[in-house]
Amino acid sequence: MFHSSQPPLYHFVKVTTPNPKFVDGVWVSREDDIEGTLYVPPNKGKRFETLFKEHAIGMGVTGPIEFVL
Repeated sequence: MFHSSQPPLYHFVKVTTPNPKFVDGVWVSREDDIEGTLYVPPNKGKRFETLFKEHAIGMGVTGPIEFVL
């Protein structure tokens, strides 16, 4: 995960290619993945996660969707 010292802004969104993962002594590419960072107010995080996952599945996303709140 990429950490940025961006202040919480309602219209802040950043999309990047994630770094590779180190799994069992081997670097595994994540070039087919995307990593997004956006501001969600603290009391809306879980609701946003639920709605986002439902929408992504409706658009045909089949891989895992992970959130760090």
